[in-house]
Amino acid sequence: MSNKEQFYLTKLEWLGPILVRGLRLLSSVEALGQEFSFSQMMILMTLLRLHQTSMNQLARTLGLSRANASGLVDRLVNKGLIARVRSETDRRVVLVQLTTEGQRVAQYLTQQNRQGLRRMMRRIPDHQLRTFVETLEQLARGLAEGTVEE
Repeated sequence: MSNKEQFYLTKLEWLGPILVRGLRLLSSVEALGQEFSFSQMMILMTLLRLHQTSMNQLARTLGLSRANASGLVDRLVNKGLIARVRSETDRRVVLVQLTTEGQRVAQYLTQQNRQGLRRMMRRIPDHQLRTFVETLEQLARGLAEGTVEE
């Protein structure tokens, strides 16, 4: 292993726990008088973008098992934020979509998320932010393919 590799591995090992701790702060969110897990928040924000989708597609989009996604959706249905509807073209397919209240909550969560990202982005110079985002995109592509490029 080269000195350069060793240097970056040490940095990543040191940064890992800090990032995980920081992300754990996002593990639950209170919005408009309701408590949401991070996964529930991601479902609401994803449905805001997709409008209506199948359970299978929602699970794939978020990297969840169908069973896990279904349980999370069940809890959001019980809160009146998501509705399950049958596809008009294939009655076997169950689609999920936000209710009016779900749209309101998802818009609020999206707004709060963007404010947090803006605060973070202001601390990073433009040239570093561009490199950071490009690196995250490369990492995300590698993870989506099941392997990170070497």
